[in-house]
Amino acid sequence: MMRPGLSLLLATLFFVYAAPASAQTVIDEWSSVKAPPAPELKPVNVDPKTTALLVMDFVKQTCNDEKRPRCVASIPRVEKLRAEARAKGATVVSTTVPPVPITDTVPELAPNSNEPVVVAWIDKFMLGDKDTGLENMLKDKGISTIIAVGTAAHGAILYTSTAGALRGFNVIVPVDGMSGEGPLAAYTEQAVAFILTHAPAASPKITLTRIDMIKFPN
Repeated sequence: MMRPGLSLLLATLFFVYAAPASAQTVIDEWSSVKAPPAPELKPVNVDPKTTALLVMDFVKQTCNDEKRPRCVASIPRVEKLRAEARAKGATVVSTTVPPVPITDTVPELAPNSNEPVVVAWIDKFMLGDKDTGLENMLKDKGISTIIAVGTAAHGAILYTSTAGALRGFNVIVPVDGMSGEGPLAAYTEQAVAFILTHAPAASPKITLTRIDMIKFPN
């Protein structure tokens, strides 16, 4: 007859070695993960009376050829979009990060003196645990749609777009108006584009597009 202690040991060994291996983590699978199909870019028509263009963090300290060359490349496109938004009477809001003054914005995208400025980190609706007032300012103006452009894609664009969507705004993100940082810039932009179009709760309010696909009424 088998002793009870030996029976327990054999049973334990059976379950340890017969149990299936635990699922691999994404780190283990990193090199084999394939990117999904690119999200569809959609044309959008916006009403300037209910639309705000957020021009986020185009400051000299980061939007330069050394740190974010893709940000520098986006400047002419964003400048054209902002010019059209202004001409049509849309609200334009510029942002910076503490402690960088808004006067350090690249010259092409410096705000007008009568345009609002928000100072915050990656979520422009909040500065730490304090409300920046952006939500109330937009709602007081009757804004229901936000066009988000800026840098970095995985910073201000990702967090402010998501925060705006969760606050009930329709958010439009032109992918040629957002920029990543350093040698992995394209990868971060890809990741952000995927997250914005697949994130629970937020993605139904977010539309990916291109600057030349954004139309204001005549």
